[in-house]
Amino acid sequence: MSWYKDWFSSEHYLKVYSHRDLTEAERLVEFIIKKTQPEEDATILDMACGAGRHAIAFAKKGFKVTAVDLSELLIREAKKNAEQNNVQIDFVVSDILNFDTVNRFDLIANLFTSFGYFENDDDNYGVIQKSYSLLKKGGYFVLDYFNKNFLINNIIPTTVLSENGKRITQNRLIKDQRIVKNITIENNGNTSEFYESVRLYSYEEILAYFDKAGFTNLSLLGDYHGNEHNKESSQRLIVFGKK
Repeated sequence: MSWYKDWFSSEHYLKVYSHRDLTEAERLVEFIIKKTQPEEDATILDMACGAGRHAIAFAKKGFKVTAVDLSELLIREAKKNAEQNNVQIDFVVSDILNFDTVNRFDLIANLFTSFGYFENDDDNYGVIQKSYSLLKKGGYFVLDYFNKNFLINNIIPTTVLSENGKRITQNRLIKDQRIVKNITIENNGNTSEFYESVRLYSYEEILAYFDKAGFTNLSLLGDYHGNEHNKESSQRLIVFGKK
């Protein structure tokens, strides 16, 4: 089983990333809307939606949203969160590369570093190709990825979170052009271990993938506050490509 299928199906995943809230998602969605200017009735695809933060933020704006994730656990959580926020979203359990539909979208978003999971570069590029094929002419694909240079220079090797008797230790290292995170969760004498492994693509490699897929009018942001991208100091590489 691939690491992401195991990890994203674990109840521990949401605890590790509990600091990522709807407010942060709504701020990023605001900048995406400002950049892409979708029509009021636009159709939006949240690719690898997780627990639905960004899909919900789009739906609260009145857009018609489809949200896809391979984790049944996260889709169940996303459905619950959508219900609590009184929004209608079409949730689909599917791997990104295998997802298909007759519908075409005005905007596709792949957010919170949901890219680079595959061992094979062709499969990772396939995510960008898939996005291009599912867009309407004139539609936008938004990729929110980390900035390789910033991550390398600012990596935090170890973090520990202790709360309510649970201890979560995250150890990070860079190996073979990937950022690898080993996660150990200790709870009432029980220990669970997971890991993440994400391909470290450079700014130039990501933009080359967008160009190869056929995207034009590329523009960039460097963080969730709408600042322009700087290759060294920006925490994020948020790419907007138009079909």
